[in-house]
Amino acid sequence: MKHVNIIVKVTNACNLRCKYCYNQDTEYTQDVLSLERLEKFLTLLTMRFDSIEVIWHGGEPLLAGRDYMTRAMEIEEHLRLTTGVKIKNKLQTNGTLIDKWWVAFFKKYDFKPGISFDGLENEKHRQGTDKVLRAISLMQEGGVHFGTLAVVADKEYDLLENYKYFASKKVPTDFSPIFSEGGAKSMSALDAEKYAADMIALFDYWLYDKEGVGVRLFSSYISMILGKACRICSNASCIGAFFSIYPNGEIYNCGRASMTAYPFGNIDNVESVEDLMSSRGFHDLLVGAIARRDKCKASCDLFPYCCGNCSDEAMIEGSLDKAPAFSCYAFKTIFTHIRTKVNKIIEDKVPLTDLNPAMRSIMIDCFSIKGDAQEEKK
Repeated sequence: MKHVNIIVKVTNACNLRCKYCYNQDTEYTQDVLSLERLEKFLTLLTMRFDSIEVIWHGGEPLLAGRDYMTRAMEIEEHLRLTTGVKIKNKLQTNGTLIDKWWVAFFKKYDFKPGISFDGLENEKHRQGTDKVLRAISLMQEGGVHFGTLAVVADKEYDLLENYKYFASKKVPTDFSPIFSEGGAKSMSALDAEKYAADMIALFDYWLYDKEGVGVRLFSSYISMILGKACRICSNASCIGAFFSIYPNGEIYNCGRASMTAYPFGNIDNVESVEDLMSSRGFHDLLVGAIARRDKCKASCDLFPYCCGNCSDEAMIEGSLDKAPAFSCYAFKTIFTHIRTKVNKIIEDKVPLTDLNPAMRSIMIDCFSIKGDAQEEKK
């Protein structure tokens, strides 16, 4: 099955002004991607792919409004019925606009929202905490499956205490280190060694937290270690597997700022996915990424897991064809530690009941898959 992930940057507008926002350079323009452009984009994708995951993004995507999103779902449903292509929806939001109507909408259309929320530090760089907490309560009451994404913006961010905060609210989360785009360019960079050490300390606590919640980075690394393809985008070969459309119809690889240096074309002027993949922007991005990955593959035995890290992060640090130092160090250090711990758990036959519920679920899932594969070989 051919699958593609698309990031729909509905609008650059936002009702918050987070200090580290990578969208700051857009000046939060109010334009909204037209439904006509959205429909054409989705239609072209259904001609090449069997499965599409739509990630609604911004700015703040909910500013597009209820009527817009309802009509977008009608477009998707029409394409499902006429092409047989599977379309699923995720959404990244600051959460401040979520009310009962949006909760019912997410439930009806099986959305998997992610809320950008920095936990105990939310007022420091983001604000809107009371509204976000209300949204979390509404989604929990409404039975909507969601997660949170917290930005580790400075050295004062306490990963362990913030994890405990999310766990107390029964909310799965992830911790994303700040990257130097937009507003973050004026902020101090994180120290890679401290970030990695803090993440390792968090993992060691998380692993045996019997009342704990999932942390997406840990889940991804553990799944890879156990042989299941479950990657975050920074550790995947994303070129050709991701596309992002902006409000003006311009198409890039993803929604991060550096990718605008490699335009794939405008939806108004392309007639197929092949047009995008034969563009100069696609070619140059692919060539640079392959050069970086070839170097990584030749020098590091972790390449099958990291895939040369993120192209955007490489460009932030100066060159598409060179591995980004921060994420390279962080990945090697954290992944190696987690792999050692996971292998030790398997070797020692640690009871699943001693582990974090998320860890327990991953192990059951992965070993069930291996068991099924062995049965098929018989």
